[in-house]
Amino acid sequence: MNLGRYLSKSRIVDLQASDYEGALVELFSVVPANVVPTKDRPALIKEVVEREKAIPTLSNGVCLPHVRVGGMKQKYLFVAGRCAGGLKFNGSDEYGKARLVFLMLSGGGVEGYLNTLSQLTRLYTSSDVSKKILESADFSSFKTAVLGVIGAGSRSWRGLSAEKVEKMNALMAKSATKILKIAKCSAVMILTDSVGSVAGLAPYLKDSKVILVAGKVPQQFPKNPNWSFITVRSFSKSRFSQLGSALMIGLARGLFTPKDKICCIGGVCDGDLIDALAVIDIEREFPNMFISQKEVLPEGVKPEVLERVIDIATELSVEGREGKPVGCIFVIGDTEKLKPHLKQLILNPFYGYKPEDRNVLNPFMDETVKEYSLIDGAFVLDGNGILSAAGALIHTPDFQLQLPGGLGSRHAAAYAISLIVDCVAIVVSSSTGQVTLFRRGQTMPLTEKRKA
Repeated sequence: MNLGRYLSKSRIVDLQASDYEGALVELFSVVPANVVPTKDRPALIKEVVEREKAIPTLSNGVCLPHVRVGGMKQKYLFVAGRCAGGLKFNGSDEYGKARLVFLMLSGGGVEGYLNTLSQLTRLYTSSDVSKKILESADFSSFKTAVLGVIGAGSRSWRGLSAEKVEKMNALMAKSATKILKIAKCSAVMILTDSVGSVAGLAPYLKDSKVILVAGKVPQQFPKNPNWSFITVRSFSKSRFSQLGSALMIGLARGLFTPKDKICCIGGVCDGDLIDALAVIDIEREFPNMFISQKEVLPEGVKPEVLERVIDIATELSVEGREGKPVGCIFVIGDTEKLKPHLKQLILNPFYGYKPEDRNVLNPFMDETVKEYSLIDGAFVLDGNGILSAAGALIHTPDFQLQLPGGLGSRHAAAYAISLIVDCVAIVVSSSTGQVTLFRRGQTMPLTEKRKA
């Protein structure tokens, strides 16, 4: 859908009000009377205010109030306002950080209302976009930035209009269902960071098992028992950059088995166009890694622990630490069986703490793990996610290494420990940023190498 046609420069205003309700009054003042009659506006403003109290729409300095207007003939109308000094609302200090109020008006019977709201939210509240808007030097550049975002959301792609992009996405979804049957695939995997609207694909995939993969849960998640979701951060804008991690997490959760084939569709991250389709035969791709479904993870290792470690490893590969590349190893398995092959290089920073305080599933552990990643040696975790050590040296019997070229000492250590003990080792390369998983001496790249 071309959302750009619902906003014009004349409906982007520099707000004078310092409170949220006053800002709404100013925004409604530029709405044509034949779209929303003046007499109806107080009730609509009251409805928006009450909804904001119940479900705040503020994110990254952007407010996205929205309301359906009975009798409104056109599908949508957007109004935006700059609030340079923030807003006062409901006693919350957070609204003092608001710099953009983007009001969405919709006709009462319009279908896809929440779809459109979800798309606007994704466009305007992403950190890069909101930063560009909020740091605009003056009101003129603010207008240009706001219009530029919505233009980007409905941009043409190599000469294709937004409507044609939607049609192409639908065609790819239909093709996926056909290939699913012909190739005897067990599921369709959609790399959703490359798709503008997942809900728009649902009608074509209603009878299929669908696995969505994205950096965060979509606001519009189809209510279908055949649909599952895997959270995997995109490492780059390359096609299928999330595929390796998604396959491992899906196997660990039991969403599919090593004997299955998966039909994957996606495109360039944030490109909105599905332009690639691939059939992944897991057993042929990784013939020696998984003997059976029970062998995907070591005994006693919870899937959510593996998922969390992959997430942290990917963040380290993307962001590094204090702007510098970071290399590290995570070893997950039975800590008693691992102990004979480990030696502390430093005093163990996790020794003596309560299990719940050093569990990787605890969200407050993220920064601690990232900080200790600067230390040489491995992190060691048990199957429940409890960190037993950091800065541990891995020493194992000599093996004839069967590693791809270019992998260093960390990868060799991970390879060796995965052979001698029933465990999973995950390595972040300091030189390339690539995240690699080791299981029984087999390698599985979870991300591609970082481009120089």
